[in-house]
Amino acid sequence: MRGSDRVAPPARSAPGPPARGGAVFVVSPAIGRADGLPDPPNGAISPAQSATVDALAPVRPTSAALPLVIMGLVVISWGMGTPFAKLLSAPPMVSAFIRFGMSTPFLLALLALRGRWLSRRVFWQTALPGLSFGINMVFVFAAVQEVTISVMSVMMALQPAMLLAVVGRLFGDRVSFRQIVFTLVGVLGVVGVIAGAGGEFRASAFGLFLTTMSVLTFSVYFVLTRVARSASDVDPIEWMAGINFWSLVAAIPPTLLLVSPAQFAEFGGLDWLWIVIVAFVTGVFGHVLMTWCHGHLEVARSSLYVLAMHLVAVGLAWVMHGEPVTPLQFAAGFVVLVSVAMVIRTPAGPRRRALAATSH
Repeated sequence: MRGSDRVAPPARSAPGPPARGGAVFVVSPAIGRADGLPDPPNGAISPAQSATVDALAPVRPTSAALPLVIMGLVVISWGMGTPFAKLLSAPPMVSAFIRFGMSTPFLLALLALRGRWLSRRVFWQTALPGLSFGINMVFVFAAVQEVTISVMSVMMALQPAMLLAVVGRLFGDRVSFRQIVFTLVGVLGVVGVIAGAGGEFRASAFGLFLTTMSVLTFSVYFVLTRVARSASDVDPIEWMAGINFWSLVAAIPPTLLLVSPAQFAEFGGLDWLWIVIVAFVTGVFGHVLMTWCHGHLEVARSSLYVLAMHLVAVGLAWVMHGEPVTPLQFAAGFVVLVSVAMVIRTPAGPRRRALAATSH
């Protein structure tokens, strides 16, 4: 307490339940100071300012360890995607179409078993991120025909650095200098993990365009999902049901144009086992958990944590495909883990602390 002339903050009433309607993608602009609020007179916080803090809160209060545990499961499940997808013998577009064709009805059925259905509000709000995710898969499958996997992986590793440029404006997350430094170090570490494998780096101009579009469309999906989770309470399973529906819609036109019936006949045998793992472990399980994490972790942090999935992928490729792990990859992987650990230890941004302070 700095002095007896300080005015105590007014008592706050408990927040009501989130509204069922309304746009989910509305984000209030930051004003005044670096934490998004003007200096209160005599240290007091008005009800209007308190409501602004709640609206701009980047994360929801929860156990400090739980989001990190869930994020660890996301990293493992997403890291399994590439090694298991590599086992598929069918053409990529066929696998992508079947993947969404399996996951979409499963998620809708899971919602029905819980006594819920895909609401009209969530259905339309998932349209843009869902189409972005589906188009992302199309760009990925097209890009691998023009560039090597090493080039694509390096481009994907740049996503956390790209997101640092927008998280403050969109979410009000205060990104510290320490986070910026260790994010960039982590990106360089992932590049070292990928380059350390000694794979060939080959890319055409068109291939680089496709790869860039794949990174941008996934970033749109990632950011819009985070916006939805920061603006209102969204059921993760309902959200991913809408995402997968619109992703399936996005996959239908290129499949009809580029895939022949004979190519569908190539899908069979163990492909069904591998596609189940890709669709339900990496896809449904991983993305539902990631949707939950978006409501409890700042995007600048979560996007960096996801970099660790490349370490999981390299380790599984060593076991499943006999791809050797070089000393350079070990060293670069250690750099990634240290970078993630340092960002985990970074204190939360001012606005998150403001939320915690005003909730007592």
